[in-house]
Amino acid sequence: MNNDYSKVIPCKMTLQFLQITILVLLIPLSAVFAQRRVTGTVTGSDNAPVPGVTIQVKGQTIGTATDASGKYALTIPGNDAVLIFSAIGFTSQEIPVGDRNNINVTLAETVGNLSEVVVVGYGTQKRREVTSAVTTVKAEEFNKGNVSNVSQLLQGKVAGLSIASPGGDPNRGFSIRLRGLSTLGANTQPLVVIDGQIGADLNTVDPNDIASIDVLKDGSAAAIYGTRGSQGVIIITTKSGKPGTTRISYSTQGSAESIYRDTPHMTAAEFRALGKGTDYGANTDWYKEISRTALSHNHNVSLSGGTESTTYNASLTYRQQEGIAIHTGYRQLNGRMNVTQRALKDRLVLNLSLTTSRRDADTGYAEAFKYATIYNPTAPVYSTDPQFDLTGGGFYEANFIDYVNPVAVLKQNTRTGETKRINFAGSAQYEIIDGLKFLVRYAQQTTSIYATAYLPKEAFFDRNFLNVSGFQRNGYAYKGDFEEFNQLYENTLSYDREIQSFNLSLLGGYSYQQFKNQGESAAGGNFLTNFVSDDLSAALDFRDGRGTITSYKNASKLVAFFGRVNLNYNDMAFLSASVRREGSTQFGENNKWGTFPAVSAGLDLNKVFSIPQVDNLKVRASYGITGSLPIRPYLSLDILNLSGDPYYTGNGNYLSTSNPLRNPNPNLKWESKNELDIGLDFTLFNNRVTGTFDYYNRTTKDLIFLTNVPVPPNQATQTYLNVGELKSNGVELALTYEVLRDGDFTWTTGANFSSYNVKLNELNVDADYVGATNLGTPGQENTQITRAVAGEDIGILWGPVYMGVDADGKYQFDDGEGKPTHSTDYKTKIGNGLPDFEFGFTNTFRYKRFDLNFFLRGAIGHDLINTYRAFYENPNVATSYNIVKTKYFNPNVTDGQIFSSLFVEKASFAKLDNATLGYNFKLPPNGLVKSLRAYLSGQNLFVITGYTGADPEVRYADPNDDRSLNPLAPGVDRRETWILSRTFTLGLNVEF
Repeated sequence: MNNDYSKVIPCKMTLQFLQITILVLLIPLSAVFAQRRVTGTVTGSDNAPVPGVTIQVKGQTIGTATDASGKYALTIPGNDAVLIFSAIGFTSQEIPVGDRNNINVTLAETVGNLSEVVVVGYGTQKRREVTSAVTTVKAEEFNKGNVSNVSQLLQGKVAGLSIASPGGDPNRGFSIRLRGLSTLGANTQPLVVIDGQIGADLNTVDPNDIASIDVLKDGSAAAIYGTRGSQGVIIITTKSGKPGTTRISYSTQGSAESIYRDTPHMTAAEFRALGKGTDYGANTDWYKEISRTALSHNHNVSLSGGTESTTYNASLTYRQQEGIAIHTGYRQLNGRMNVTQRALKDRLVLNLSLTTSRRDADTGYAEAFKYATIYNPTAPVYSTDPQFDLTGGGFYEANFIDYVNPVAVLKQNTRTGETKRINFAGSAQYEIIDGLKFLVRYAQQTTSIYATAYLPKEAFFDRNFLNVSGFQRNGYAYKGDFEEFNQLYENTLSYDREIQSFNLSLLGGYSYQQFKNQGESAAGGNFLTNFVSDDLSAALDFRDGRGTITSYKNASKLVAFFGRVNLNYNDMAFLSASVRREGSTQFGENNKWGTFPAVSAGLDLNKVFSIPQVDNLKVRASYGITGSLPIRPYLSLDILNLSGDPYYTGNGNYLSTSNPLRNPNPNLKWESKNELDIGLDFTLFNNRVTGTFDYYNRTTKDLIFLTNVPVPPNQATQTYLNVGELKSNGVELALTYEVLRDGDFTWTTGANFSSYNVKLNELNVDADYVGATNLGTPGQENTQITRAVAGEDIGILWGPVYMGVDADGKYQFDDGEGKPTHSTDYKTKIGNGLPDFEFGFTNTFRYKRFDLNFFLRGAIGHDLINTYRAFYENPNVATSYNIVKTKYFNPNVTDGQIFSSLFVEKASFAKLDNATLGYNFKLPPNGLVKSLRAYLSGQNLFVITGYTGADPEVRYADPNDDRSLNPLAPGVDRRETWILSRTFTLGLNVEF
């Protein structure tokens, strides 16, 4: 057989070649069939779409970018692709595609985003253009947990901004100070601007509805607001709708709050062992009796979305919060609607917003905590023995001064408040030509407060020691109705234009604002029965002339013209100048107008010198003059006072007489604050580190103060005069560092530091000191404990210096030369109620879907007068009261209680204000739920302090009573303050 292999072998090779060729041709074809389309939307941390984001397939040249709505579409090869999302000013993200066809991404801004928009007075600027001291806090940076007040969002977050609310009272507001005290009046709080509305009430907006907060700290930034900028400006921007699919979000929280720190006092066993007081046989923990684990919950639902021409955002929030004291708490409902309409090819922009809220509060009485501290721990809560049931109410009572069963205080007596707020604002902006915009804004705000209180016939509690206990007055009722209204009308004309390397921005405007306040109250007793307490006409006191009725009404107006120019040269050099001319009806006839100019400049040194590892290094300087309004209208006018009851003149006629109460002052004028600020803003190491430093120096002149004057030549003994000068300076530093920002684990840390001191430089009054306050009742009404002195720092605590006790147990004090004396005549400065510096420290960790944030806050160098110790830390008071027992308690004292430096304590502290652990659930693509997050948060988790009182928080003003605050007397820890609480919160956020 003849086998010709020469023919077979070529055929086999041809077949193999053919197979390989087909395989090679099929490989790209299979890749084509494996490709698929992925779509999605990229947003920023504020849920706004981010255009121009680059989406790249890792390791390949395939990519695309987001459009103006943040949307993208990309064809990818297979399921193993990894997408890289990157944009200038944002941290890049790498996301495996897997089997998903829709991937929505939220990009976090890098710490050094110079394109970030900052809200300033009457406009916005890019971060790189800002030449004054402005700090922005965004929603993701806010404090978390059971936050019911906007002030809590910012606490400890802004260098130089001090926010405090000692104790755990859910109905108490917050003291806010920016760079210390700049006035002697009551208007110590910064001006609040909400979505352009000047002087808006901070309580009209719910914390859930806020997108960002900008704080204008220096005079240059605040001068555009003129008369109300001396205390700084807080600008709130609320959430708005975005074009695209309608978004529904729901968030809910449940919280448990309990006592964390109280005032140390003797237990029943310790009280018995002391052997000085009466043992009634019980073992009562009075704090336990008046407190509870307070359970609270809140719910927020919001709806947002729209088209390219119409966007909307609406929200509804309900809060129900219990206080740790029984029979206290509140229920609140907030509603908000914001609609924006664009027309005429987006040249016309209309905006309408409406906010409303209602709060029903049970405020209780803070005195219950005082009585829980000092009430005999061996006394029972209840008694039917007539010897102890002094009023027939079934509670144990004893007849000592300032001594009431704390359980009875809260269970028998009621005090409520009903607050309604309505805020309406509308604006229309039209772009006449490119860059030239005209805006009209109108807004009005109404606040109505209805307050009631009733002390029943059986109540032993005498509030403020005015002989108005329910028992003394056979039932006693109070009702008050108060209303505040203001309306705002403004026009602005702005122009923006680029001229070669220059960017020019001009603004001019007119502002008119009107304020009206009115109210009335009535109080009286002697009811036939407690059941008619809501009907004041049933109080027989009004028939007998013992009832009291008060009323008031006042109004004022502000008119202003203002202008500003901003200049940006090549994103390197920046200049801003503004002026506001403002008139107010609150000032004297000869000084109704004031002028408030400002100028600031900045230079990015990095663009001049090109420094390695420095992304931005801007040095800036600013100078501005701002004003301060008086505490109320009519201070410049002649005020008369009715002198007694009308008297009968015969023939059925009655005549009332009046006498001068206060002299007029036609020359009363603005308090004006001149402020110089030198600052440095920097970002380093590829935007990983950002920071800002400020030094400021300011002087407030022509301080308005109620001054004693001679009679004659004056008709009255007092006149409001411009009498003095405050000087202050300080430094502020804020740093943020992205320690780890790539990969599954990220870590960002930040800290801020501020230091200030305020001196009463001049005070042209006939007195050695002003602003003094006393220790209080019982028996210490004439014991002065604070004062403000010309030439000295604000915050002086005043009294004798303690030097121990002698062999007989008598107190000894420094005689001024270092020798002991029993005399208290040698008084001096024994402390200062304001801190040397304050700080905040935050850390945020993220690992895959987990995140952890904790925040520390502290104040260093301030002193507090512990008034509990000053009254009750003495073994001899045990005959009537329980003993406050701290590390300073001395059982060998035989003296009566005498105030001295012994009761002034260093109150420096560091608090773990907040810690939050969260988890973002992985959800199926294209599902109904777009995002789901659960978190656990704790507030006031621990406090590090040497202070023995309940809360070492700074007291920026002394609440002598419920009706006034004294900013010249900080550092007094009053007994009528709630104790410190700790809260744990479980929350859930869902977006559809």
